[in-house]
Amino acid sequence: MVEEKILIVDDDELESKKNSGILTDVGYEVIVCKSGAEALEYLNRNPVELVLLDVNMPEMNGYEVCLNIRKQFPLDNLPIIFLTNQENEASVTQGFQSGASDFVCKSAAPDILLARIGVHLRLTRSLRNLRDISLTDDLTGAYNRRHAIFSLREMFARSKRYGTQFSLIYFDLNGLKRVNDEHGHLAGDLLLRSVVSVCEKLLRESDMLFRMGGDEFLVLCPDTDLKGTVVCAERMQAAVKALTIVDQTVGFAYGIACSTEDYKDMDEMLQSADSSMYECKRKMRAERV
Repeated sequence: MVEEKILIVDDDELESKKNSGILTDVGYEVIVCKSGAEALEYLNRNPVELVLLDVNMPEMNGYEVCLNIRKQFPLDNLPIIFLTNQENEASVTQGFQSGASDFVCKSAAPDILLARIGVHLRLTRSLRNLRDISLTDDLTGAYNRRHAIFSLREMFARSKRYGTQFSLIYFDLNGLKRVNDEHGHLAGDLLLRSVVSVCEKLLRESDMLFRMGGDEFLVLCPDTDLKGTVVCAERMQAAVKALTIVDQTVGFAYGIACSTEDYKDMDEMLQSADSSMYECKRKMRAERV
């Protein structure tokens, strides 16, 4: 049974009903919007796998709608297929320039429409899989360092431009080497996966957890002030402290940086959190002596 959700955007009720029937008959979930504004509002709140978009609509035509969708959803993440009565050179060129993935003539046979939809859904799934592989850490499933730097750069630039607030947590595990030395790397790997698992359960959907390498991790917390970030870090610290691998437990040292400190660049912000983390590690060692 097909489970993908497809959004049809068309002011022609008969055309929408026809296409909706074609899609639901083969198992797609279909949502219909009668205008570009309605479609954009829907996409702001709900995920879909593909958009079928009429070119000729009043107030906001299909090209304008497509351009607005592409501001939020890149070409490789959400296919947009234009439905049109004309496929002349000018309209096709304008459509692709506005971000369309494909064109289907409204008079085309249903099998052609379904075939085009199937091709773009499979292509999008493949691209997402490749992107996930390139952005995640093989061992733990957390995001990797490459994605951390990209995401931090993007979040920092947005904060500078629009005044949005975010914080980051840099944390390090004390005791991974001991687990590896005494029980082998399989036990150490289990520890790292367990740390990621318990931390992800405590994070919000908008938060992002990255493995920076070895036993060091980074968490990005959008729209979060310093107080809220401390609460998040302490909850993760308590959850990690409660973990036992074989007969070993590990410590959790962390540092925090908040965009409200007006760092000159993301490297300075990251260095601030890293320095705070190492100060935390120093204090933890002193307390054990």
